[in-house]
Amino acid sequence: MTEESKKMYQKIRTFLTVYMPKQRGLSKCTIMSYKQTINQFLLFVTETRKIRYEEVCFQDWSATMINKYLVYLEQERLVSASTRNQRLFAIRAFLKYASLSNPELMSLSMEAAGIAVAKEVKEPVAFLSEVAMEVLLKQPDATKKSGLRDMCFMVTMYDTAARDCEMLKLKVSSLDLNSSCPKIRLDGKGNKVRYVPLMKKTVQHLRRYLNVYHAEVERDDWLFYTVSHGKRNQMSDDNVARFLKKYSALAKSECDEVPERVTPHQFRHSRAMHLYRNGMPLQLLAEYMGHASVVSTQIYAYADVEMKRIALEKCQRKAENEGDELPEWQMNEEMIKKLYGLA
Repeated sequence: MTEESKKMYQKIRTFLTVYMPKQRGLSKCTIMSYKQTINQFLLFVTETRKIRYEEVCFQDWSATMINKYLVYLEQERLVSASTRNQRLFAIRAFLKYASLSNPELMSLSMEAAGIAVAKEVKEPVAFLSEVAMEVLLKQPDATKKSGLRDMCFMVTMYDTAARDCEMLKLKVSSLDLNSSCPKIRLDGKGNKVRYVPLMKKTVQHLRRYLNVYHAEVERDDWLFYTVSHGKRNQMSDDNVARFLKKYSALAKSECDEVPERVTPHQFRHSRAMHLYRNGMPLQLLAEYMGHASVVSTQIYAYADVEMKRIALEKCQRKAENEGDELPEWQMNEEMIKKLYGLA
C-alpha cells in the first residue's frame, strides 16, 4: 500500500470511528449508512479504474469519478433521487472532514460541494398489498441454509417494520424469545431504542434460524451475517438488495401485484399500511414505527386512497338508498387525490 493510500484509509477510519460518533454524536444508523456509501464508492473506483483496493487514494475522489458513481447509482442500481443525494452528502462530508487537516484536499472538497443535488419528486408511499407480501415471503427456499436466513430476515423486517439499517445492526442479544411477550430490540434513528413485539410465527422462524446459524450462542454476534474467509461479517445493504431483487422477480412471475422492484423500506411501509388498514390508531402506529411525532406517521393516512375510496362509496350507496340527489362528479382516483390534497 502506498503512503497516499494509507493516508486516505487512516482518514476514513478516524472519520467513521472518532469524528462521527464522538465529535458529531451521530447515530449508529447514520454512521453505518456513511460507511456503506464509502465502501460502495471505493469498490466502484476499483472496478472502474481496474485497480486494487489498496491502490485507491484521494486523487480518485475527483468530481469526475463522483459523478460517474452517481450515474451508476441512478442507471444501474436504479436508486431514488433521495438515496442518490444521501450518497453524495456522505462523500461531501468525508471530503470536508479530510480537508480540515489537509488543506491540499480543499479543492476536492469544493468540487464535490459543487456537484448538483438531484431534484426529489415527492411520490406516494409505495407499499405491497397483503397478497403480494404473502407471495414474496414464500419465495426463499427455507430448506437451504441461505434461504432460511433470507426468509427469516424478510419475515422479521416485515413483522417489526424495522428500517434496513436497524435490521443490519441486530445482534443475537437483540432477541427476547422466551418471555411471555416475545420482543425484539431495535436501535433506531438518533440512538433511540424501541422494543417491538414479535408475532408467534416470527418467533417460530427465528427459533429455527438460531438453531442453524447460532448453535453456539454468542449473544454479541451479528444476528444476520455473511461468511468470508471463515469469518462472520455483518450483512450489508448490498447483500439485502441482491436477494430482494431475486425473490421479487420470482414473486412477480406468480403475482402481478408484486412491483418490478422491491426495496427494504417497502417492507416497513407495507407493514405500517396493513396495520393502519386493520385499525391500529395513528398514535400507537407512530410508537410502533419509532417516529418521534405522529406527524411522520400521518403519511399513511394521507396516502391510503383506497380507504378514502371505500368511505366515499359507502356515502354514495347510502345516498342512493335514501333517494338523495347524487353529485355530478364521477368517482375516480384523480378526483379523490384532489379532494385530499394528494394531487
